Amino acid sequence: MKSNVLKICILEIICILFTIPSVFFGVRYNEYLIPGFLILIFAISIYLLGFKKDKLLKTNKTVIVVGVVTLSILFITYAIGFLTGFVRSPYNRGIMGILLNTGSILLLVTSSELLRYQFCTKGNKLNFVLAVITFIMVDIAYNLNFYNFVDNFVLLEFICVVVLPSVSKNIVMTLFAKNYGYKVPLTYSLIMATYEYIVPITPNYDSYLRSIVSIVIPIINMLFVNFYLKKAKREDTRNKNIGSKIFITLCVLFLVFLIGIYSNLFRYWVATIASGSMSPTIEVGDIVVVDKYYAENPQDLVVGDVLVFKVKNTLYTHRIISIVVKNNNYYIRTKGDYKDNAEDSWVVLRGDIVGKVTFKIKYLGLPSVWLHNLVKGN
Repeated sequence: MKSNVLKICILEIICILFTIPSVFFGVRYNEYLIPGFLILIFAISIYLLGFKKDKLLKTNKTVIVVGVVTLSILFITYAIGFLTGFVRSPYNRGIMGILLNTGSILLLVTSSELLRYQFCTKGNKLNFVLAVITFIMVDIAYNLNFYNFVDNFVLLEFICVVVLPSVSKNIVMTLFAKNYGYKVPLTYSLIMATYEYIVPITPNYDSYLRSIVSIVIPIINMLFVNFYLKKAKREDTRNKNIGSKIFITLCVLFLVFLIGIYSNLFRYWVATIASGSMSPTIEVGDIVVVDKYYAENPQDLVVGDVLVFKVKNTLYTHRIISIVVKNNNYYIRTKGDYKDNAEDSWVVLRGDIVGKVTFKIKYLGLPSVWLHNLVKGN
């Protein structure tokens, strides 16, 4: 056993060393080079360790559960897309186009999950940790081919869309490989890696909202599997099933709510305050909840309300100091609460109104502000 652990450690370190030039120095590998390298390492692992066929009793049931849960969550996100709108997929929809688009990613997913299974079933806790690190770095190295880092905001997008979801996915998939075999993580990874190449449209969410969904889906899958497939005493089964159904339902509802509130889908929307123009009423890093009702019903606004509005595609949160109505047109003057602020130079028109601030949550948005300032180099 100790011999196997050492062999696996060596193979994992070789994989990590292979990805270091790409991850830390920006060297771009051909998209087929990485899966080709993993296939080679997998072949070496079979020679050194053999390949134990996946015979875990719970594997087939877990595959079905993970497949159904993953597809269900994707269906929910697409259903919400009927309200937020869809964008056409940029990928070729023909059979040859799909094969060309998915060729390297199918090789990458298959080789990664088979190699992950080798590392997890024949190794120990150290091998588990190294496996997670290995496949996070593989994801980063592979996805570097699809990004052009022209500024720090692209780097921030890459971290949110690729790195953070990869951490979530690889922790959960490595746990699945260890407990249920290679078929379970392979099923999940194939669905998540290929659906956008096959479906002709995708929901009109921004990149950061997509990252939230990508981070949450593996976690929901893990929770669902743990609740429904974990061995339990016969007398506790009924209560556990009821509790698990409630818990999973709450998780899915929370995901839907999170998508909706950040995608400007519902009546209420949240925004992070990034300037001190409303200090001390609203400070930098506070999150405000905006009621969009007032965008369509400006007649219900009064002097003293805190308004969220756009001027030249920039969002402002300032207090109303006067409202003039002429021929059903609204002319609203605003001013920040900070003591040195002068009256704003612009006039807010009806079409500029986003909504009215209904309440605030102190400091919850500070991490977002810090990250934004860090990226800008402030």
